[in-house]
Amino acid sequence: MSEAIKKLVALQRVDDELARARVELAELPGLREAAEARRAESLEALEEARDAVRAHELEQRTFESGLSDAEERKRHLEGQSSQVKSNEAYTALLQEIEDAQRSIGEMEDKILEAMDVLEAAREALAVSEQRAAEAGASADGELARLAGRQAELDKDVERLVGARDVAAEALDPEVRRRYFKVVEKRRPALAVVTKEVCTGCRVGIPPQDFVDLLSAEDIVQCRTCKRILVHADGLAGEG
Repeated sequence: MSEAIKKLVALQRVDDELARARVELAELPGLREAAEARRAESLEALEEARDAVRAHELEQRTFESGLSDAEERKRHLEGQSSQVKSNEAYTALLQEIEDAQRSIGEMEDKILEAMDVLEAAREALAVSEQRAAEAGASADGELARLAGRQAELDKDVERLVGARDVAAEALDPEVRRRYFKVVEKRRPALAVVTKEVCTGCRVGIPPQDFVDLLSAEDIVQCRTCKRILVHADGLAGEG
C-alpha cells in the first residue's frame, strides 16, 4: 500500500469517527424531547386521574345532598299527618311519604355506587401518582445521562477535529482535495476493491484501473461512484 493510501485510510478513520460523534450529537435533542414527553404524558395522566376523583367526589356529595333533601321532605310530610282532616287528604299524604321514601332508597343506592366508583378512582389515582413519580425520576436520570454524554461528545468532536486536521495536512494537497471532494457527496470516501469490484457501488473496475491500483503508484478513483479505491490485499495488513 502506498504512503498516500495509508494516510488516506488514517484520515478516513478519524473522519468517520468524527461523523459518528456528530450524528450522535444531532440525536441528543430528540432524545431529550422524548424524555420530557414521557414525563409530560405521565403528568397529564395524573391530572386526569385527579380530575376523575374530584368529579366522583362531587357526584357523591350531590347524591348525599339529594338524600338529605329527601329525608327532610319525608320528615316534613310525616309532621303533617296530624293536621290532615279527611281520608282523601290522608291517602294523598301517605302517597307523598311513600314517594319520599322511594327517593331516599334511590339516593342511598346511588351513594353506595358512587362510593365504589370513587374508591376505584382513588386507587387509579394512586397508581398514576406512582407512575408519574417513576416517569419523573426516569426522565431526570435520562436527561442527566444525556447531559453527560453531550459533554463527552463535545470533547470528542474537538479532539477529532484536531486529529482530522493533522491527518489532512499530512496529505499531498491534490490528494487531500480529491478526498474532501468525495466526502462532500458520499461516505465513506474510500472503497475497498475485492475481485476487481468496487465495494462502494458494486461496479467492476476496468482492467487498466485495476493494474494501476495494484501498482500503487497513483490514486485511483472508481469511475462510477468516484470513491478512492483501496485494494483489499493492501488493506489487510493495516490495523
